[in-house]
Amino acid sequence: RGILQKMTDMPLDVWFEILSYLDPLDLLRISRTTKNLRQLVMSKSSAFIWEWARLATEGLPPRPDDLNDPQYINLLFDRHCHV
Repeated sequence: RGILQKMTDMPLDVWFEILSYLDPLDLLRISRTTKNLRQLVMSKSSAFIWEWARLATEGLPPRPDDLNDPQYINLLFDRHCHV
């Protein structure tokens, strides 16, 4: 816990730089690791990261207008049905 706990103390610009290299599934996975990371990754200020990851992934169908990027990525990549 010690080293990993200190990771959440990094400045936001460092986090955004790291997150910008992740693919959509990795963003989804990291959002499920801790409450602090979920808050960061799911915040409105992180919306651009989801969009970058989605647009950088070749072959994805267009996102429906009624879903945001995290919802769309969850629908595409999660193994569980959320009806």
